[in-house]
Amino acid sequence: MKDRKTRQPRGFGFVTYVEPYVVDKVIEDTHVINRNQVDIKRTIPKEASESKDFKTRKIFLGRIPSTVSEDEFKDYFTQYGEVREHEIIRYHATNRSHGFGFITFETEQAVDDLLEKGNKIDFVGAQV
Repeated sequence: MKDRKTRQPRGFGFVTYVEPYVVDKVIEDTHVINRNQVDIKRTIPKEASESKDFKTRKIFLGRIPSTVSEDEFKDYFTQYGEVREHEIIRYHATNRSHGFGFITFETEQAVDDLLEKGNKIDFVGAQV
């Protein structure tokens, strides 16, 4: 993916495989591109995420204030359920926050409980 204005790479991209089982094999291995280890994650197809029956334990959070630490990020979301993984995405060179991240809960119910409040919540004075 490239920035629309600068046309510079944004540091991530997408690959679509014909056979879904290939994704499991890809995720199992470590991958290095241009001497940098890359983080491989499964994405959710749009049609699946738009379904009311779709369940997940992982959510995307945007508009995270740059002052938020990893611990604050995790601690806040534990009120909805046990947090398995949490990550604020950062620029590699500066370690500055991109302003978005992911939370993976232990249960799908935690995501359901969080989303009952709508798709925006007040987090440290900002709407995320």
